[in-house]
Amino acid sequence: MSNYEERMSKKYNFFSNEKDETDTNVNEPDAINETSSNIESDEENMMVPISAWKKVLDQLGNLHEADKLMAEARERAAKAEAESEFLREKLKNTRDELNVFKKKKRFFFF
Repeated sequence: MSNYEERMSKKYNFFSNEKDETDTNVNEPDAINETSSNIESDEENMMVPISAWKKVLDQLGNLHEADKLMAEARERAAKAEAESEFLREKLKNTRDELNVFKKKKRFFFF
């Protein structure tokens, strides 16, 4: 074990089934002061069960995958919209050409 792991295992009793004397004597003022100082120093740190952490990571992965799928869907929608606009314009031009062609008089010379 590394030095950090040893200190944390002693501090939080990770690898022992026995409790320290300070844990059993919570009513003593020294133990209360030590506990409150630990709480103050670890305000932003939380102990989280591994199963809960894995669920959070899975959800984060799902969100990332959903974001990728949404980006692909937006890209396909933009492409379809541009193609639709192009086809509308082409249809309008074709109808205009057809109307012009119908209005012209055709002369056939044999």
